Amino acid sequence: MRLMVAPEKLPFVPRPYSTELLSSWLLRVAAANLVSLRELLDGFESRYGQILSNDPIDYGIPHEAVAALAQFCRVTPARVRALDLRERAPHLTPALLLRFHSNSLVWCPRSSLRRVRYAFCPLCLASQHAIYARWDWSVACFIRCAFHRTRLMDACPKCGEPDPLTFSGFDPFPIRACRSCQEDLSANRDSTEEVRPRGNIQAVEETYRSMLLGIAPDPSLVGKATDRAFRQFVEDMFQLLTRSLNPWDGWISSEVPFLRKDVLQIVTALVENAAPSADRRVRCRRYSQGLVLWATLLGTISDTGGEALEQSSLRWPVSLRRRFLSALYRRKGKRWPCSPYGTNLSMRTERRKIAAVFSLRPPLQAPVQHVSAGLGGL
Repeated sequence: MRLMVAPEKLPFVPRPYSTELLSSWLLRVAAANLVSLRELLDGFESRYGQILSNDPIDYGIPHEAVAALAQFCRVTPARVRALDLRERAPHLTPALLLRFHSNSLVWCPRSSLRRVRYAFCPLCLASQHAIYARWDWSVACFIRCAFHRTRLMDACPKCGEPDPLTFSGFDPFPIRACRSCQEDLSANRDSTEEVRPRGNIQAVEETYRSMLLGIAPDPSLVGKATDRAFRQFVEDMFQLLTRSLNPWDGWISSEVPFLRKDVLQIVTALVENAAPSADRRVRCRRYSQGLVLWATLLGTISDTGGEALEQSSLRWPVSLRRRFLSALYRRKGKRWPCSPYGTNLSMRTERRKIAAVFSLRPPLQAPVQHVSAGLGGL
């Protein structure tokens, strides 16, 4: 598709799915018209101007871009607007969206740097009539499929390709293989994994999913708290830990990187530790455990990050803020006159100690799911 000959309306347009990412749909539209996504977007901008200015294109679509895309793709504006992540989850923080690594080619045919990154569920792919990416696959805090409860894959399990799906246009036989190595993405080792009972990580994940819709958390989780306060804690800790636990690039460091599931497991442990209890012995035991959990994390955070965390904690649920402050004051007393935080990389808590305290398992393929390369805005 050359810039000056882009049609006002495309000849072939597969209809979007209600749970689909905008970029996923546009990739399928491009495939149906035998062009790349970059060529499709160039053609759209040549006809309607550079009005799709939001970054990423999946979040906060400008009003004029909605109308133009609707005309270009021969659908109603309401269907385009429904694909906007800001419309789907009004309380979603854009910084919690997965993004492709900045080392991706600027002129990538699939326009990686303009899109959100996605994980995928092998079982969902096996049942799809057309291959597409669900919107919730792009949220960093979601590590399990909302339907099958199996772990989402961040990349091709064989070659590590972070953008492995071959998005379907009108193909009656969709390709479920990795576009780089041809590995069957719908039948890997995790697709047959036994679905485990509802655990603490899943409880936090489901609570966060509900909070994106404005639903308050269960009081048994952290006591009386608003959805905004709990969401603030999860997002603050997820972003901070992503930065502080992976200070090096996982491709060149000898350190084993922390995965998204590791970060969520740490956040879950902090939430579980702050859960209310009528048993005094349980409360005392959790208080002592909380001092260890938080002290371990404080040693991974820089002074700047620690100061920001102290300010952010003012908006957390009371039970979580109390645990944090108790550990902070105790650590200040033990380390005075030194900083209670890990002031530089050489003083940071070692990964094996963090893994032992929070019972983290070693990753199967560390470079594939390195979280510091995945979150946007970090």
